[in-house]
Amino acid sequence: MRYLPTIDVWDAAVDAALRGGQLRLQRGQWVKCGGGKPSRFVGVRGRTVRAVHPVGNRVSNERFQFACSEW
Repeated sequence: MRYLPTIDVWDAAVDAALRGGQLRLQRGQWVKCGGGKPSRFVGVRGRTVRAVHPVGNRVSNERFQFACSEW
């Protein structure tokens, strides 16, 4: 599976495709949650889409790994 260009997960069509299973993203895929800097995708569970958002200028690998381990 390949990484895609940054995807806006707040777009209604993208959100519906993610929750419905028509769109599958890899962990670590860069996503946009509205405006602002890109976040890293963690996963979808039920009606929840989880991403790790940047603090300061970047998303630390430690925060991303922790989010993946508890998801």
